[in-house]
Amino acid sequence: MTSSDATEPAVAPASEPVSEKNEFRPLSLPRIAARLIVVALVIILIALVTLLAHQRTTGVASQNFHTVFWYFDVGREYNMATWYNSGLWLLLGAVAAMIALARPPFRRSWWLLSVVALFASVDEYLEVHERFDVPGNWLAAHLPVDIGFTWVLVGAPIALVVGLLLLRLVLSLPRRALIGILLAGALFVLGAIGVETLNGRHLAAMGWIVDNRYIYGTMLEELLEMSGISIALAALISLFQCDAASGHYRLDPSVQRKAPVRTVPSPDA
Repeated sequence: MTSSDATEPAVAPASEPVSEKNEFRPLSLPRIAARLIVVALVIILIALVTLLAHQRTTGVASQNFHTVFWYFDVGREYNMATWYNSGLWLLLGAVAAMIALARPPFRRSWWLLSVVALFASVDEYLEVHERFDVPGNWLAAHLPVDIGFTWVLVGAPIALVVGLLLLRLVLSLPRRALIGILLAGALFVLGAIGVETLNGRHLAAMGWIVDNRYIYGTMLEELLEMSGISIALAALISLFQCDAASGHYRLDPSVQRKAPVRTVPSPDA
């Protein structure tokens, strides 16, 4: 060996190229959900503060506070609160459609979720569900108690059927998304069915005259609903993964995993 050979640096063989390992990690469900819920909470706090200011002032100041309250009142339609709530549903439907386009297992269920979310987005803005009060009134006439908002009698069974149709899809999700969806559903049902029914009974007992208790109850109801939608949206977004080094995104491989294909043995085997 010559002296030049001894000082020659070692070179990796051409057959062993250096490769960079990608590390894809799911997008953070808690962080996304928390940020979305904070926006909902800010909307409700603005409505609460301006309502109290309106009730405790007079003249032009009171009118100005009432105007701001109108824009953020979660009990009204066609304002900032409705726009945000409807937007959450719209995003949820869009993300579900994106996943469906990747042709994962339960593709029809993904499309069903997308359609339901998009309908809910329209419903949030136009109050389509309140048209259920026509058959709801007929059903309520056969009940021994007054439930207030009779559309619940029709809406609740529809929600149950949709939930059952999506059950297999939900159970197939990764653990983080599964827990997120279940928590989201519990919060949404608690607000949309539970608190809504209590609010309706109170409003009926008051002769359908809106008071502060009803307004506060509606704020609680909408906060639960928006929190549920926010967590559901965050759960779907968490099914996407990001490689921080390259900045690339992909759908979680476990969501796209196909069932193994059974092969028929060859007669010559």
